Amino acid sequence: MHWMSPDLVAGACPLSRTLDIIGGKWNAMIIRELLGGPRRFSQIRAGVGPISAKTLTERLRTLRDYDILDRTDAGEHVSYALTQRGQSLRPVLLELWRWGLADQESWSEGADEPGP
Repeated sequence: MHWMSPDLVAGACPLSRTLDIIGGKWNAMIIRELLGGPRRFSQIRAGVGPISAKTLTERLRTLRDYDILDRTDAGEHVSYALTQRGQSLRPVLLELWRWGLADQESWSEGADEPGP
């Protein structure tokens, strides 16, 4: 089936499934942080930005349910690391970053709508 087929609707479309996993306000940023290696909760939170502890906990659980990351409890501390499946998102996020970098010219403060 072609990736632009009108028969592919949200939920049945691989693109939709991918966006469910990396979409949202925080998931891609959490994955980006973990691409650098295992991190503790506080390290992820510091690297991601202004996210509440509750929201980060929820997002980490969701990504764990998707088999994107593992949680390791070493007694003194808990750390998170990407699974092989999570690591496979590296080129996807890199291409999104490159697109955003190339598109920066269209960003403007106070713009009512994004550029064409």
